[in-house]
Amino acid sequence: MTATGPLGPEHIVAALGACGIGPGDTLMLHSDAGVAAQFRSVAPERRLDLVLDAVLAALGPEGTLVVPTFTYSFTKGEVFDPDLSPSTVGQLTEHFRRRAGVLRSGHPLFSVAAYGPLAGAFAASATGDCFGAGTAFDLLYRHGGKIACLGCGFDRITFVHYVEQRAGVDYRYPKRFDGVIRRKGADEVASVSYLVRDLARDTPCELGRLKRRLQETGKLRSAAVGRVGLLAVTAHDFLEAANALLAEDPAALIHEGAGRT
Repeated sequence: MTATGPLGPEHIVAALGACGIGPGDTLMLHSDAGVAAQFRSVAPERRLDLVLDAVLAALGPEGTLVVPTFTYSFTKGEVFDPDLSPSTVGQLTEHFRRRAGVLRSGHPLFSVAAYGPLAGAFAASATGDCFGAGTAFDLLYRHGGKIACLGCGFDRITFVHYVEQRAGVDYRYPKRFDGVIRRKGADEVASVSYLVRDLARDTPCELGRLKRRLQETGKLRSAAVGRVGLLAVTAHDFLEAANALLAEDPAALIHEGAGRT
């Protein structure tokens, strides 16, 4: 939908509803802070909260909002502190991480922040692996979660790596990273397995074919929030469609297979 007057939080709620996201849902939100810049009737320092409050209002008290707060700390030789290490994946994600009542997981590469009834489960998700059993992405799938991209591209969806690991794709392989997790001043040596790309192949993520498949089958829904777009899909539908594509072409989710039909 396109606003006819000043953009307000109700337009975010309505767009989410048009995409099938509402009370009680568990939602992983990928975003760009540019969506907040559109709310010009609100003081700049309040715009990020306006967006987040609107999403939480759409989910209601029984819903859980999960936001990536990735740091990739161990890959950079950095200590990871869940309380202090800033998110590196956007202004909105860092703002959410710092809000009262939000819980953050202890994953030294792919941490998430969450608010709602399932926040504790996501905060306690597995840290020894990035995309396997017990991780935040596994919880999202097992709890019937949904995924939304607000003002950002479909390729932002990190859940694809959960799909790739489950499918055992041949263009990624597990690599161990060691480092230190610091909790409340106490250091703990930790290790994490990360399914990394085979750099000898053309493996950057390319989800154009998956996006078209989901659109053609009516599983990917879209709406507008002012000048930016919103895309949404259930984790189940994403995984099922991706698995079907991988069965047809093992390179369907990477650049190497982008030009194939």
